[in-house]
Amino acid sequence: MTLLEVDKETLRLLVKRRAMLRVLSILVRQKGNALPTRILLRKLGANNLHYVILQAENEGYIKRKRVKPQGKGNYRVYNRLTPKGRRLAELNKKLE
Repeated sequence: MTLLEVDKETLRLLVKRRAMLRVLSILVRQKGNALPTRILLRKLGANNLHYVILQAENEGYIKRKRVKPQGKGNYRVYNRLTPKGRRLAELNKKLE
């Protein structure tokens, strides 16, 4: 068993933001670490967690990008992990 050194802010984030950590853990498992918002919400099993994705973007854990559709349709918004988000997701995985 190894000891992990975690600062107080990161520990508080790991305890209080479980929903955001679920979003990050889903993105880290995807090829390319990116998913469209609708598919990400479907994998979370809830359509009402969009605010968590926006909160993660505001805090710098996710980068969002609008992508023009091929042919007809609406723009897709892809959610991609930043290096900061990847570190937090990997730390969360080690602590589970």
